[in-house]
Order: sequence, then C-alpha cells, then structure tokens
Amino acid sequence: MSDIGGIFSPLDLALIALMIAAPGLVAGGVIGALAWRARRVAGALLGAAIGIAVWLPLWLLFRDAF
Repeated sequence: MSDIGGIFSPLDLALIALMIAAPGLVAGGVIGALAWRARRVAGALLGAAIGIAVWLPLWLLFRDAF
C-alpha cells in the first residue's frame, strides 16, 4: 500500500504536477498568443491547455530515456 497520500498534501501534489507540466504550459501559451493575435489571452489559455496535453504524454513516454 502506498503512503503517498500521507507524505504529500493535495496542494503539494498539484504543485508537483504543475512543475512537470511547466514546459508545455509556457511553450503552448506563447505559441497560442502568437498564433491568435486578435485574441491573445484566449489564444494563450488555449495554447497552454494544448501544450500541457501534448507535453505530459511525451514526458511520461520519455522520462526514463535520459
């Protein structure tokens, strides 16, 4: 049985997930804001969500490769 719930609080787990997803969040936000110039904030938010959705599977796939 895992003790991960006893070691980390839900806020700690959310911050760890945010740190892992940060490259996709930043890259997607920048690309989204540049691609959708008429609505930069919406483009950045949409791009950030897409960036996370692309980054996390790649991170899970290649985390042991390096």
